[in-house]
Amino acid sequence: MEKKVRRPLAIRSQRKPKGSGQERREEIIAAAKELFMTEGFAKVTTRAIAEKAGLSQTGVYLYFPAKEDILKAIGDETHDAMSAAFDRAAAKPGTSREIFRRLIHAYVDYGLSHPAEYHLTFTVGPDALTPIGKDFSRPLEAQEAGARSFMRFRDHLAKFAPTGLIGDFDPMFAAQMLWFVGHGAVSLLTTRSHFPWADRDALIAALEDVVMNGLAAKETKTPA
Repeated sequence: MEKKVRRPLAIRSQRKPKGSGQERREEIIAAAKELFMTEGFAKVTTRAIAEKAGLSQTGVYLYFPAKEDILKAIGDETHDAMSAAFDRAAAKPGTSREIFRRLIHAYVDYGLSHPAEYHLTFTVGPDALTPIGKDFSRPLEAQEAGARSFMRFRDHLAKFAPTGLIGDFDPMFAAQMLWFVGHGAVSLLTTRSHFPWADRDALIAALEDVVMNGLAAKETKTPA
């Protein structure tokens, strides 16, 4: 009787079955985001990103020629999400002061709710990517994502100029000051979590009060 030869079981591939383009792109970004945060952007390779996403390295290259392109995509998504947060804050009903507070809070809230995305966009991105020149005289639709989010913030602030809430500051100047404030708050609260901070919500609310009251109190002094 002829012996049956037992064949070794085929090893199943770890790679994922082919999916839709958008789904694959999101998988690559998610894998890269995790690796950039745990390993550091400089140490991560496209091969490591491919393995994490369950794809071949060539599969990653179909969507992103280099890891810098993935970092830029993360930044673009972050800025688009921030623009949407500003628009939602401004669209809700309320007094001018309430809307103004929500607008400031939207920046801080996004950063604290999405620390990885914020860090990769505002801390890693500028060092790892070629700086993009900003020309705010161009229309919004002609701008890259970073400029669009800043311009949306500035344009919403400009609506408060007649109310006196931004004092006599130019909206562009006021937007830059508030961006300073928001970035400082998010950076400290997310990177210095070991510090014995007071209640976070109370700190943020007090910061918003100080900033809003300070801006409104700024008036042009008429020379004697």
